[in-house]
Parts: sequence; C-alpha cells; structure tokens
Amino acid sequence: MFKIYKRTICIGTSDNPQHRLEYQVEESTGSSLSKILAIPAMIAGAVVGTLVFSAFFAVLLIPMGIIGYKAWRLMKTVQQQNLRQGEGDSISAEYTVISDSEPDKK
Repeated sequence: MFKIYKRTICIGTSDNPQHRLEYQVEESTGSSLSKILAIPAMIAGAVVGTLVFSAFFAVLLIPMGIIGYKAWRLMKTVQQQNLRQGEGDSISAEYTVISDSEPDKK
C-alpha cells in the first residue's frame, strides 16, 4: 500500500568519476490485514468526522435559533402592545365658537 522511494545521487566520487543516479522503489512490509482494513478505516473516519462536525454546529446553532426566536417573539409582542395603546388614545381639544348675532351690513 505504501511505497517508499529511495534516491541516491553520487556526484564525482573517487571510485567512479561518472555521475550516478540510483532510483529504487521499495514496498512497505505492512501486513495484508492492514491493507484490507485501510479503506473501511478511512470510510469510518469520514463518517465519524462528519458526525462530529455536524454535532459541533448543532451545539452552536440550536441555542442561537432559540435565542433568535425568543427575540423575534419579544419584538412582535412589543409591536402589538404599541398598537393597542394607540387605539385607546384620543385627542381632546377645547374650542370656542364666536358668533356674530348681527348680520353684515354692506
């Protein structure tokens, strides 16, 4: 499953004056059981990570939603109380009527 790349570069050694580039691929000596369990372990890790991530946001968003709903209801209640107070108010005024009993003479 894992590959280890081993590179050796020797330049201008006294034994061999030419440049030498050695490239070798070695496979890891892991057991076949680890190769079989690697994919299910990755899938399980992805599922667990998704659940933890979702739970983290649920812990944050549920209380924020509750607080937002309560604030919204409080605003609605205050608006309704302001409307009710406005219905009961009346404007009163004092006025005097002055009438001229004599008709205009022109």
